[in-house]
Amino acid sequence: MTTRVGIVGAGVGGLATAARLASRGYSVEVFEKLGRCGGRNHLLQDQGFQFDMGPSFVLMPDFFEEVFSYCGRDLKSFLDIKTLDTSYKIFYPDGDSLTVWRDAQKTKEELEKLERNSSAAYERLLRQTAEIYRLVKPLLYRCFTPGHALHPGYWPLLGKIKALESYWQLVKRFFKTDKLCYAFTFEAMFIGVSPFMAPAFYSVITYADHVQKIAHPMGGMYQIPLALEKLGRQLGVKFHYSAEVRRVGKSNGNLFLGLEADRKEFDQVVVNADYAYAQRALLNRPLPTYDYSCSTYLLYLGLKRKVPGLAHHNLFFSGDLKKNLTQIFTDKSMPQDPSFYVHVPTVTDASLAPPGKEIVYILIPVPNLDGSKDEIAGHRQRLRKIVFDKVNRIAGIDLDGLIEVEHAFYPRDFIDRYNIQYGATFGLGHTLMQSAFFRPANRDRRIKNLYFVGASTQPGGGLPPVIASSRIVADMICSRVV
Repeated sequence: MTTRVGIVGAGVGGLATAARLASRGYSVEVFEKLGRCGGRNHLLQDQGFQFDMGPSFVLMPDFFEEVFSYCGRDLKSFLDIKTLDTSYKIFYPDGDSLTVWRDAQKTKEELEKLERNSSAAYERLLRQTAEIYRLVKPLLYRCFTPGHALHPGYWPLLGKIKALESYWQLVKRFFKTDKLCYAFTFEAMFIGVSPFMAPAFYSVITYADHVQKIAHPMGGMYQIPLALEKLGRQLGVKFHYSAEVRRVGKSNGNLFLGLEADRKEFDQVVVNADYAYAQRALLNRPLPTYDYSCSTYLLYLGLKRKVPGLAHHNLFFSGDLKKNLTQIFTDKSMPQDPSFYVHVPTVTDASLAPPGKEIVYILIPVPNLDGSKDEIAGHRQRLRKIVFDKVNRIAGIDLDGLIEVEHAFYPRDFIDRYNIQYGATFGLGHTLMQSAFFRPANRDRRIKNLYFVGASTQPGGGLPPVIASSRIVADMICSRVV
């Protein structure tokens, strides 16, 4: 008899798990609250502009290749992934800038303009992060429990991957100026945590940025969930959209998914909903005290014409970045002088906007809603003005005068649309005590045959780790069936 698997949520983790299991002969059904796939990797369309609402870049392309090869398919038949010549550009408040190139030699020349002998330090940093990556990558496909931390075999590894050192402390050993230290640790913000709080092993993101490089799927980031959905359909996965699961439980030996007016029984269940939400709302369990990632205030702008001077990916740093990080992660107050990210995908992919027009996606990190002192409502216009003024002053672009289409997305929208606890955009924070052994496991401890996949489970947030989590879950389910 074919094993039946029900999957809650059609985010990237749920889609990848569904395809993997279907490729191994399981009968798989996916239930999604929204009307289409993607989860936070969603799409907004308006007047010919196609805005990717969530993730904005591809790192670690080998993780994407792996999920398709696992299913007996070739990634290139589903996605056209292009490596960028300009990885990103950093704009400092004093007028300096740093462009990171695909060509490492050009990047070194940029670094030397900001700090003497920094190109040699850059090479040493990359050697260090390459070694950390070599040690960490195999761990991304394993599910740990706190008990593993007590195993003596792991103790030497903790030192080698710099587990007791912060991301900032690691990079500070290579560069003298804060300018370059921030340039090589800002990636922590893309997993929703301060570089002063993130363990140094998250420098694998720096390795990926600078060694494996940054890529873009032609047609936009939404092509990724579409490709995984297509893969799943080819393998026989059934998708149910606008079908919100309200409860997960066990009855008469079977697991069930409680829908609005129906109940479906399965042999195995995989939950791709936000982990904290799933524990509280779907399983009716009290939540432990977790540290959550920051939230974000997002602006999606469709411009009347192309704008010069911006790369595909751009970062504008606060005049006092340490204070900015403290306000978000410690004080839980709205930043006075925010750092922010500007995504201009039409620099690479003109198909995302009408001819001659431009997309600008702006991400401003702000506190999540877990005890936040400031709701964003009273700060929307202030933050928007600060961002627009800074882009105008530093890059010479008057965004306000070019807007044809504008949409905004706020912390509370993450709760209402995606069921994200406290609107924490990146899920549970990536602190030391919420990483590896201590991050929620992919298999439930109380209910047999119940599993979790996604950003707040092991191994962590970001598209590559989420794809890795789908491999962990699929391997655990397959190994349990004789």
